[in-house]
Amino acid sequence: MLPPGASAGPARPAPPAAPGERPRGRDMAAGTGTAPQSLQHGEREQEAEPEGGSRRWGAQHAGARELAELYSPGKRLQEWISVILCFSLICFNFYNLLFYLRLEHTPSIIVGIFAGVITADFLSGLFHWGADTWGSVELPIVGKAFIRPFREHHIDPTAITRHDFIETNGDNCFMTLVPLANMAYKFVSFSPEALYETCPWECYVFALIIFITMTNQIHKWSHTYFGLPRWVIFLQDWHIILPRKHHRIHHVSPHETYFCITTGWLNYPLEKIGFWRCLENIIQGLTGEKPRADDMKWAQKIK
Repeated sequence: MLPPGASAGPARPAPPAAPGERPRGRDMAAGTGTAPQSLQHGEREQEAEPEGGSRRWGAQHAGARELAELYSPGKRLQEWISVILCFSLICFNFYNLLFYLRLEHTPSIIVGIFAGVITADFLSGLFHWGADTWGSVELPIVGKAFIRPFREHHIDPTAITRHDFIETNGDNCFMTLVPLANMAYKFVSFSPEALYETCPWECYVFALIIFITMTNQIHKWSHTYFGLPRWVIFLQDWHIILPRKHHRIHHVSPHETYFCITTGWLNYPLEKIGFWRCLENIIQGLTGEKPRADDMKWAQKIK
């Protein structure tokens, strides 16, 4: 059930699911595979007002305001450094890859790029699922730096559209620094013969890095309903990157499905085999921790 006022974009009729996709995960009407009546007609389901005031969603939600205030100057500096280093290394590695590419590499490069995209989509889902489902904002270091944005995003989904390039992409750039630096080290230390032999593998790694780096920008576009460049809309419409309608499935509370946010290609098959549900059951059985407990705590804040 959608919390009052929550949406993955401006209020509009809920779209039909793409062919072969379930419209919702486990919060659908039991065993029917169809959305609740009010969601089918694009209406927002209403909850009773909590004692002491109404729960407001979006930028005015109490939890969203508190989480936004935790964005610190130190975090901003880390993002700036990460973006500068990341794109400097990308340019350096791309130049060297072009230098060692040969025509006979073409088939393996095509396969490597496709595999890199698939891997990036899976890793985006794994990281997204982990940050959505486990941990808390109170955890040292990683709580405010990396888990906080996920908590804010579920209460105020369009906040990401108000973030600039640095805030949107800083964390993803940070995560790719080690593999980018390792690739650069190979280019300056390995022999030309060794680099020629490993060129297809490096193309796979480079494609993986590029799509991981761009994942949150793609995610931001999936929440942007106005002013997108035509080429972005084209890529979304052809499901080359995460489409807007597709991602809206994730943003129905309790946000327990469709975690892959690079292309979204793996969402349906992973949901079909119950992949995330299985992982959650294993972790809950071992630790006793309840999935998304911290996420729900922030969603229920009213002051």
